[in-house]
Amino acid sequence: MNIESINQSIQSQKDILLHHPLYQKVQTIEDLHHFLESHVYAVWDFMSLLKALQSKLTCTSTPWFPTVNTETRYLINEIVTAEESDLTLDGHRQSHFEMYLEAMQDCGANTAEVEQFLASIRSLNNIFVAIKTSELHPNIKAFLDFTFRVIEDYKTNDNQRDLARFQDALPFEDLIEAADLLLSENGILAVIIPFKNR
Repeated sequence: MNIESINQSIQSQKDILLHHPLYQKVQTIEDLHHFLESHVYAVWDFMSLLKALQSKLTCTSTPWFPTVNTETRYLINEIVTAEESDLTLDGHRQSHFEMYLEAMQDCGANTAEVEQFLASIRSLNNIFVAIKTSELHPNIKAFLDFTFRVIEDYKTNDNQRDLARFQDALPFEDLIEAADLLLSENGILAVIIPFKNR
């Protein structure tokens, strides 16, 4: 089984996600704020999943040894490079998460909660305690707890399945398409325009 056949087998589920009714509910800037203030955890969560995948499917320790599957190694590292250090509109390097936070700030969404949560993780040095003691919405807590339990417990036996899953998670581009309806002449959300143009 290869990535193409795996992608074909999950295409119907991807189509459901891409046409989710939630996108139709984002009609006002306040709707967008609410969406972004929740979705930001999924963006950060994806980065954590991606780094876990990189550590399992490539060599990220010393001494370094090449991993057997060179295509897997290349694909994962290529995704990590794009996610961690993409080019902004002004030509600086930023992660997609940092760009997302900037877009939130540009449109007036609140980033204090996610920034406080990340500071809590750093100070507690325990993701599970940070999740449990946070004041996040219970659904966000459950989502993050599940992800980090998967990361902690995950033992991969099917690299192609794992690559298809992470490579084709609901793309940031779909958020851009939905937000495109709210882009204004004065440049609100301009920080995410490069993604739309790619």
